[in-house]
Amino acid sequence: MIPLLDTLPKGFDPAVLVNIKDKDYRGATGLSQSSIKDFIKSPAHYLVATEQTSEPTPAMQFGTAFHAVMLQDKPREHYAVKIKMDGRTKDGKAYNEQFALDNAGKAVINTEDEETLFKMRESILSHPLASKLAKGLTHKEFAVFGSIETSEGYVRLKGLIDGYSETEGYILDYKSCEDASPLGFIKAIRDRRYDIQSVQYPWLLNNAKMKVKDFYFVCVEKVPPYAVGVYRIDLDNLIDTGKKWAWAINDFCECQNTGKFPAYSDDCITLSLNR
Repeated sequence: MIPLLDTLPKGFDPAVLVNIKDKDYRGATGLSQSSIKDFIKSPAHYLVATEQTSEPTPAMQFGTAFHAVMLQDKPREHYAVKIKMDGRTKDGKAYNEQFALDNAGKAVINTEDEETLFKMRESILSHPLASKLAKGLTHKEFAVFGSIETSEGYVRLKGLIDGYSETEGYILDYKSCEDASPLGFIKAIRDRRYDIQSVQYPWLLNNAKMKVKDFYFVCVEKVPPYAVGVYRIDLDNLIDTGKKWAWAINDFCECQNTGKFPAYSDDCITLSLNR
């Protein structure tokens, strides 16, 4: 088991849900790892993010389709391929309207995107370790919930897990990348705080009595040669992230109790530019 788990706050009230729809997961009560990322920037940023509703971007829809291709037995049930049609013409308008009706709730990509997805999948399945990890999964795309006790009260957490191997005890998370090199993915971890996933997901599964020994990121580039990298975050960094994660959850509970979600500090902060 990841030693980090022994240092994190204990939880209770676990729930594991398979085949949950994306909209149902997003609407379910719980603080997700992405919400914690917003909160770490500032409580005010978290509050704005939760209040905003926006249409999925092309990048988000591509990501949804990528996960479907990698994790679903029938991926076309989760995404649809739209042919480019001129909506100003009678035929184009009719096609667009019927397509929207037939594919409501699905991610929408084009034919070139689908070709790219298949090449990305082929590259992953041709990679010795990535392929082994993919074939070892016993659970795919499922939601986990659990409550955690802080000094300020209780917080409900949630996570949508890409893959888990019950026999080997690892979590797998797929990432489509512009740059899947070690340095490129380190930058992505820093920019997008992927390290939060490496803490929250193992905590949720451990709380649900699902043993976790390791957490792997399987990264693949979206352009030729569709290069693949498999990564884990070292323990020292995970311990540091675990402390920040626990502090953030405690502060989140305090904000909920007080109803105050401040932005940045009211005081002047001295900055160090050394790296």
